[in-house]
Amino acid sequence: EGRRFCFTGTFAYGERVDCEAAVAARGGQAGTLTKTTDYLVIGVYATDSWAHSAFGRKIERAVDLKTKGAPLALIGEEHWAAAL
Repeated sequence: EGRRFCFTGTFAYGERVDCEAAVAARGGQAGTLTKTTDYLVIGVYATDSWAHSAFGRKIERAVDLKTKGAPLALIGEEHWAAAL
C-alpha cells in the first residue's frame, strides 16, 4: 500500500495491465519509471531483444536513478508475486 511500481519485460502473472491492477487492488500505484518509483519489477520471461543486451532500457534507467540516490529496488517477478 502506498508504493509506486513500474513493470518491465514479459510476465508469467499475466499481461502488464494485470500486474498493474494487482498493485492498484492493494493500494499501490503503477506507472512509468521515475525517481519516485519504489520498485522496478522485472518479468520472468526474457525476450529476444533482451538476449542481445546486458540490460533493458528501463533497467538501465533504474540503475542510473539508483546510483543518483533514488530509493529504488529492482526485483524479480517471482519476489513481487510472492509478496502479493
